[in-house]
Amino acid sequence: GYLLGEACQNVGLPAGVMNILTADRAVSELLVRHPGVDKVSFTGSTAAGRRIGAICGDRVARVTLELGGKSVAIVCDDFDIETAGKLLAQRATFLTGQTCSLLTRIVVSRKRHDALVEAMSAYFASVKVGDPFSPDSGMGPLATSIQRDRVENYIAKGKAEGAILASGGRRPPSLQRGFFIEPTVFGNVDNRSTIGQEEIFGPVLSVIPVDDDAQAVAVANDSIFGLGGAVFTDDVERFYRIARQLRTGTVAHNTHRTEMLIAYGGFKQSGIGRLGGVEGLRGYLESKTLAMQSMPAAARLE
Repeated sequence: GYLLGEACQNVGLPAGVMNILTADRAVSELLVRHPGVDKVSFTGSTAAGRRIGAICGDRVARVTLELGGKSVAIVCDDFDIETAGKLLAQRATFLTGQTCSLLTRIVVSRKRHDALVEAMSAYFASVKVGDPFSPDSGMGPLATSIQRDRVENYIAKGKAEGAILASGGRRPPSLQRGFFIEPTVFGNVDNRSTIGQEEIFGPVLSVIPVDDDAQAVAVANDSIFGLGGAVFTDDVERFYRIARQLRTGTVAHNTHRTEMLIAYGGFKQSGIGRLGGVEGLRGYLESKTLAMQSMPAAARLE
């Protein structure tokens, strides 16, 4: 935020066009409630988004919400399992899994479940967790001690509710300082379990076995979230058929992909409205109708 403000100053943006206010929740809520604020746009947790949405609803204010996710990756039987495992595990280490659209629910057929878990576990075993400024580190720390406690609590719930901890799940023994956690894979996860439903916001993946494509779609849609998703298949027709059925804002083909230059946003409790592209601009515009008996000169000039 500060860097953006400095950039605006450096290019000569007139005073008042952009204002950056660092504030706590109380001051932030005053801004959301203020009748002089025509539009509220928020990116953050679903819990905070519910509060903001309720306030905006109370005063009928325009609002765009880009919130949490529990995005799904469906790995079809025709896609190479080793490639899928590596691609999914690689993305999970980006920003230590602290991205809202991360593919954290991995849906795969029962007969290939173990192979996918092994492929992801093998990749995670090769990742060096450490100083994010070190060129040989593959993953850095979580943002805060509170966030690490949250991730560890979810790992404990996953084990308690019957999921199989296949790899990771600990603080790296070699790191005595910092908010580090090992990248983690759970197998045989029940989609209705805590780690199958709630956003962890850390490098924790849940692999969910299913019987066929129809069940994969049902599991994918069985969530309060609908932000991102992906379908891994070499058959573009199969991808299109499955992707059309997923209730999520973005569905990528054979990768985790977020396109911020076009419409980006979520279904259900992942948000309201869209960011990016023409659709993102429309959220900041309102139509106005003038019913005139004749055309004024000013309008003709426009």
